[in-house]
Amino acid sequence: MHEGGMHEGGMYKGGMHEGGEGPIYEIWETLSEEQKRRIIAMKLEMKYKWMEMKVDEMQKMIMLKRKAMENIKEIHEMIKQGKQGSQGGSW
Repeated sequence: MHEGGMHEGGMYKGGMHEGGEGPIYEIWETLSEEQKRRIIAMKLEMKYKWMEMKVDEMQKMIMLKRKAMENIKEIHEMIKQGKQGSQGGSW
């Protein structure tokens, strides 16, 4: 297979039916329009599921960062209170 096969217009970029060589292209040409639509739908569904997983990961990271920010604020308040308490009192 040459360089442009699956990457330029093949399965990974322009779709499974545009250009390219190899087993996917050979099979694609023999499929009916209904079979092609079903394969495209399956591919889109997998992409959708993958994107859902990525969004879920991002949401978890956002929650983690928010918790970290809350902890930093709490530490900042403790430091501030410690400074105020040590100015007037003796150890």
